[in-house]
Amino acid sequence: MDISKLESFLVLAECKSFTKTADLRYLSQPAISKHIDSLEQELGVYLFDRNGKTVSLTIQGEYFIKYAEAIVRTYQKSQELIKQIEDLNQGTLYFGSTNFIGIYLMPKFIKIFQDKYPNVNINMTVGSSKDLFKKLEKNEIEFVFLSHYVKIDTNKYISKPFFTDEMVLVVSTKNKLAEKSTCSLSDIKDQVFITKSQTSSLYKFLESCVVDVKFKKELIIDNQEAIKKAVVENAGVSIMSKKSAQLEEEAGLIKCIKIEDCDFKRQINLVYDKNLHITPAGQAFFDVLDPFNNLELGK
Repeated sequence: MDISKLESFLVLAECKSFTKTADLRYLSQPAISKHIDSLEQELGVYLFDRNGKTVSLTIQGEYFIKYAEAIVRTYQKSQELIKQIEDLNQGTLYFGSTNFIGIYLMPKFIKIFQDKYPNVNINMTVGSSKDLFKKLEKNEIEFVFLSHYVKIDTNKYISKPFFTDEMVLVVSTKNKLAEKSTCSLSDIKDQVFITKSQTSSLYKFLESCVVDVKFKKELIIDNQEAIKKAVVENAGVSIMSKKSAQLEEEAGLIKCIKIEDCDFKRQINLVYDKNLHITPAGQAFFDVLDPFNNLELGK
């Protein structure tokens, strides 16, 4: 099966026009028609319904498209891998991380990697663990960085600890708790507690740690930066990574306080499919991270 035909099929499925597909593929319209006709003859089914100037996928086309996408991705990845095997002067490294890791941790290591391998491109996806696993399953990214409390299928994935993240209570410098250097969970039960939604993995982790504490009120904000802004305004207190609150603390806007009666630490893990080989670029990125292995963030 010709990769070029599959690429034409995928573009046509998206833009639904032979003319637009020809323009995007830098081919003639008859060449695109020939690609599609050849594919349909090879498969023995119609992939598109022709409706004048536009087309739409048939049921068979809808079924076939996910396989076509997988074949093209695998082919593109094999090209990247071959380039990287020759040297690390080209190619692209694809990986993912959850929001905290991607925003507050990875930029430092990306910079180190760029300085060492300036010709290797980086494509980092930052998102929810659910979305990242979907990309892992589709082979769109090579590995992900997640907090340890995200459940994974250990039969399918390998998980390796890389960093330890210190969690602290963050309060406004206007809050009376800012006078303390340490506190207990009982000290914050009369405070408004700001956290992410109950569906977030961080909420579930915190809930397991403060199960016996009943707060005065909970304020749900599904964005880390917005939570920090609310803390600065003394709308409530929160528990978050000390690393993520570092700039605001240095600016004198908030105070980070260690909680005495609970060990609020989470492990940052590297996760990848045990059946896939790590590319040379991926291994080079691991080598960059290795000196920082088991680093305790926030110290």
